[in-house]
Amino acid sequence: MHYYPKNIGDYRRDTMNLSLLEHGVYMTLIDHYILNEEPISLDHLDVCWTIGARADNEKTAVCLILSKFFIKTDGGYTHKRCDEEIAQYRLRADTARENGKKGGRRKPNPNPTLTQPLANQEPITKNQEPLTNKDFETFYAKYPKKVKRPNAEKAWLKAKPDINIVMEALEYQLSNDSRFRDTQYIPHPSTWINGKEWENEVSKKEEVVDRLVIANELYKQDEGFYNLTKEEQNERINSYTTRTKRTKEST
Repeated sequence: MHYYPKNIGDYRRDTMNLSLLEHGVYMTLIDHYILNEEPISLDHLDVCWTIGARADNEKTAVCLILSKFFIKTDGGYTHKRCDEEIAQYRLRADTARENGKKGGRRKPNPNPTLTQPLANQEPITKNQEPLTNKDFETFYAKYPKKVKRPNAEKAWLKAKPDINIVMEALEYQLSNDSRFRDTQYIPHPSTWINGKEWENEVSKKEEVVDRLVIANELYKQDEGFYNLTKEEQNERINSYTTRTKRTKEST
């Protein structure tokens, strides 16, 4: 979202006690909120870095503005006016998409006989189905780091992943990936999508399945296989994999 209306009278009434520095910080935070269509991060250092607050008085102003004009929630610092503007913007966008599905508003045809397709003739053009973001909304609601939403949405529309595979991979990473235990190490959602992280998890699962199949084969050859230590089992599995690979390459 790149535009929002501003009522100067209301703004001056609510911010009459702010210094020029604090005005600048407030407007920068509002712009950031509207542009990314999401709450401000709870990490103050991350916020300061993002909006360019480097000096101590600028960092102090950031903390002051967030405490005075924003509401702290589990998902970040929210702002009522910003949320209202974003909701109206998305409603207009959804309405436009629905109209697009219907081919826009119908216009009267002054001479229908000239444009009526012949029987059994395919239309020259077909309306393209608009892209839906329902799957992205499902992903974004679950993803723990909500930053740069527009970038994430663009990446999603480009990648067009299977939502079921994505959510399964994300659930696994949330429980097992050490990066997701500390906010500062969690990748931005756009980075996660562009890196096709769900494919990494699929590959890992396929590798696990392959090793189980090999282990079962080795057990058929030697019933004492599962009595070996983990290290000895892995050594035999790796040796079997290497032999199989060489055999395939030589044929």
